[in-house]
Amino acid sequence: MKMMKKTLGAFAFIAALCFSLTTSAQFGGGPPQGGGGGMRPDFEGRTPEPPDPEKMVEQEVKWMKKKLKLNPDQVDRVTDISTKYALAQTDFMQKQMRSRARNTSEDGRPSEKDMQKNREIMDKLMKDKDREMSEVLTAAQYEKYLKRREDMRKSSQQYQQSRGGGFDGPPGGGGFSRGGGSF
Repeated sequence: MKMMKKTLGAFAFIAALCFSLTTSAQFGGGPPQGGGGGMRPDFEGRTPEPPDPEKMVEQEVKWMKKKLKLNPDQVDRVTDISTKYALAQTDFMQKQMRSRARNTSEDGRPSEKDMQKNREIMDKLMKDKDREMSEVLTAAQYEKYLKRREDMRKSSQQYQQSRGGGFDGPPGGGGFSRGGGSF
C-alpha cells in the first residue's frame, strides 16, 4: 500500500510538472495576485527539464500491468503507445521552452494565444493517446484507465493549488481550468 501511494504520488508530481510547464501560472515574474508566486522564467538560474519519458512510460506500464491485468500482447502495445506519446509530449515541452523567450509578453509570461495553442496541442496528444489505448484495452480496462487519468488530473490540481496557484489558481490570478490529464 505504501508503494502504491508513493507511485501515485510520483505520478501526480509528474502530471503536475507536465501541466505546469505549459501554463502561465508557472512562468510568473514577480509576486502575482493572490500570492501564488510562480517560477521565474529562468527558473532561478536552473535550466528546466521535462520529465524523463522513459520513466513516465515505465511507471505507466507498470501500473497498467498490475491494475489492468494486461496480457503480454497488451503490454507490448501499451508500451509502444505510451512511448510514442511520452516522447511527443517531451519533444513539445522542449520546443516550447526553447521558444519561450521569443513568445513571451513583457512580464515574461507566454501570451494568452500561445498558452491556448499549447493547451490545444497537449489536449490533442492526450485524446489521440486515449483513442489508441481504447483500441488495445477491453472496455473494463479502458474505464479503469480513464478513471485513473481523472484521479491524476484532480491530484495534480490539488497539488498546484496547495502551492498557491495552478489550474484553478487563487482568487485574483494565477491559473486556469482545464480538462484532460496525463499519467
